[in-house]
Amino acid sequence: MQAQIVLTPNESKKLIAMAILRMPKIQNALKNGILVMHPSSSTLFIYEMLFGKRPEGLWVCGCIARQGLCGTRESEELILEQQSEPVDKRKIFRKSFFVERGILQEEAYLDEILGKMGKGDVYIKGVNAVDVYGNTGVLIGNPDGGGGSIGMVLAAKKAKGFDIILPAGLEKLIPGVIADASKAADRKAGLTMGMPCSLYRMSGEKVDEVDAIRILSGAKATPISAGGLGGAEGSIVLAIDGGDEQVTSAFELAKTVKGAQLPALNI
Repeated sequence: MQAQIVLTPNESKKLIAMAILRMPKIQNALKNGILVMHPSSSTLFIYEMLFGKRPEGLWVCGCIARQGLCGTRESEELILEQQSEPVDKRKIFRKSFFVERGILQEEAYLDEILGKMGKGDVYIKGVNAVDVYGNTGVLIGNPDGGGGSIGMVLAAKKAKGFDIILPAGLEKLIPGVIADASKAADRKAGLTMGMPCSLYRMSGEKVDEVDAIRILSGAKATPISAGGLGGAEGSIVLAIDGGDEQVTSAFELAKTVKGAQLPALNI
């Protein structure tokens, strides 16, 4: 049996969020350990599914907007606040969704959260680029040049052994490889539309729409076209193959995310 589904980028994010929450390692972290989510359009849907509401205040740190690469007003104000006086760089990152044994915790500095994490815990971070080999990259706009918050996370992962999950909608597929793109991206670019950024190569488990369909239904998804008009810009079209029950399940799940939307950007 085969079906075809169309997902806008926001609908893809919600479907991917559903799949991530279904993963055994996420269920284990929610029950027995720590789950940390970097604020983003992808983790917003995970937060909403977990707590039945959307986060108050900052919900995304950095994005690609119409005018170019930028932070949200809240995140840029935070950076200015941090630069107004000498600050321990290990402690400047304090905007994360921090969940311990299924309970949302008070805001804490990222280095303090990472200090508590170990095997069985999970950090979730949306990415800005994915290539056809499944490699991913994250844009870094922080002026310290040290890899931003994700540099801290990767260093902690190496030392402590927790998992990293990377939501990566296929709207972010680039026609090249991440290794080349990361070499091309330069924070010292003389002319920029918005904030100049580098591209940091990521390590972790990528979850895109194809992975999400497999996790949620067992069916096989194959991208067959992309794009759209009239609000469907950036959409992905997937052919779904499998047993009748698998394909029907995937199709019905896809219907549940139709119309998914994000909050307005404060930029």
